[in-house]
Amino acid sequence: MTHYLPQTDNPVGSTVLLIDSLASAPALLACAEQRIQAAKNLLRCLALMSARSHDPHDLSAVCEASSLLLQQGCDVLQVLALQHA
Repeated sequence: MTHYLPQTDNPVGSTVLLIDSLASAPALLACAEQRIQAAKNLLRCLALMSARSHDPHDLSAVCEASSLLLQQGCDVLQVLALQHA
């Protein structure tokens, strides 16, 4: 396994965001949990928004941020799975 693996949400042709595949299991789990919890909190805020209490761009901004956070959390969990395969 390569030492640094690119995250899948990097722009095409870019490997700016990388995951250290040699990081400890607790560090990888903490990183994934942080991102998944943040996405969950954003989605909870979205669920509590009313149609009149938000800017029209709020919905797409919350969805995009949640998607990125969830993808990063899944990427980190995949690295952890590869470590234990």
